[in-house]
Amino acid sequence: MSQGQIMDLAATDANRSFEEACVDAKLSLFARGVDLEQAHLLAYYPAVHRNPYQHMLYSAAFEKGFACFPVTSLEEVVAPPVDAPLAVHYHWVHRVFAHARNSREAAKAADHFINLVDGQKEAGIKIIWTVHNLLSHSASFVDAEIELRARLGERADFIHIMNPATVELCGRYYELNASRSFMVPHPSYFGVYGDYISAEQARFDLGIMPEEKTLLLFGSLGAQKGTRDFLAELADLEAVLDMRLRVLVAGQAGDPDYMEEIYGLIADMPSVSLFEKHVDDQTVQTLFRATDVVVCPYSIGLNSGVAATAATFGRPCVVPDILAPAMAGAGTGIVGFNPSDRSSLKVAIGRALEARENPSTERNLVQWSEMQRPRVISRSFFDALRTRW
Repeated sequence: MSQGQIMDLAATDANRSFEEACVDAKLSLFARGVDLEQAHLLAYYPAVHRNPYQHMLYSAAFEKGFACFPVTSLEEVVAPPVDAPLAVHYHWVHRVFAHARNSREAAKAADHFINLVDGQKEAGIKIIWTVHNLLSHSASFVDAEIELRARLGERADFIHIMNPATVELCGRYYELNASRSFMVPHPSYFGVYGDYISAEQARFDLGIMPEEKTLLLFGSLGAQKGTRDFLAELADLEAVLDMRLRVLVAGQAGDPDYMEEIYGLIADMPSVSLFEKHVDDQTVQTLFRATDVVVCPYSIGLNSGVAATAATFGRPCVVPDILAPAMAGAGTGIVGFNPSDRSSLKVAIGRALEARENPSTERNLVQWSEMQRPRVISRSFFDALRTRW
């Protein structure tokens, strides 16, 4: 399915009211032969279509007796018009601040959101929260976001974590109740993206010579992603490794002022190629297949779809050390560094390039991705949820 088709489906979903979605969900479960006493409805918010994560996580829903559907307006969410347990599953909660222009408006937006959550709980609706990160990569109102997360953590009936260290790490900022948390890892992207071209073809398409060691920084371009700092240190990295590197930077352009800094840094760097736009599903394979090592030079991070994508294509990935436990089982293909020690990033990249030379690295990463494929992880998610709900 193309990105355009997904967006068309999203538009269709947006025309369906919450009440209609609940009725359709229960009818769909009934048509599939699910025992209606075991049927569960799960509304999720916000719905994000460019990132396939939600489609992956919910892929085994009907198989497990759940019907999942997006909600576009939380004000609509009330007790369901059908006799079935209902939960609202929250994901990237920083979207609450999307229209806030200052701290006062951010605080007001947070209060409004929490009031809606309280109303949902009063109506008998369960609250699920997936903790994707300590804080959002683009956090504009850090204090308000910390407060929001703390208040949501107090109210959530079930807290889904993907990194076994999440509760401890979040404790630096806000408290999560360990007894209400359950661990189901981030899925790989096995079978999600196109994967039919060779590394040689991908490198040829991008103008990369066979002998060039190539690094990829993938994902939206924002300050928290560390792209600017990485590029500023590229010459030092090459000196430490004693080699010339080819660097691919690909992702949706961020703040204009930040992008001006990026343009200034790469102006005299012919070895750096910038792809500042959304990368469609068929182009993902070209970037990852052409790459030797994927680098996630983030300042913070609990989980990473980029690291999971790298593993899916058999490419080693350098990640913040607090993120490495989320990729348990990926072996030497995941190399951690300490964000507070910039020299450790250079060492980690060197280790990852060495790992790339070992054929077993790619085999192990691909094996990991097969074991973590979306349908398997989805089943684990719903099994864990049903034992608690």
